[in-house]
Amino acid sequence: MTQEHFTATTQYNDWKGSVAADDAYEDFTKFLSIAGILKQGDIVKGITFHFAENFFDVHAYITDDTQELRRESVKITLEQFFKTFKRFSIKISRDGDFDAQNIDFM
Repeated sequence: MTQEHFTATTQYNDWKGSVAADDAYEDFTKFLSIAGILKQGDIVKGITFHFAENFFDVHAYITDDTQELRRESVKITLEQFFKTFKRFSIKISRDGDFDAQNIDFM
């Protein structure tokens, strides 16, 4: 069994924040089903997305009726990934200064 802390990190973490997304009609779960990654009764519980200069990596965290969690590598293009969401919002701030804060600006 492998363990990891489910928090976004990069090498230096210059920018930190939060993300939210809404499923598109052809959502990530449907993509995984078509790709043969999801079996009947599987539920996608999490997604990791990592992008670097020449590197793009996506993993899905999936549970089944036994409640065991597994991590699957997902072969998907950047364009396909974002098409599985109707709306995608990223808010990041330098060193996470604004994270979960109400901010005032002019």
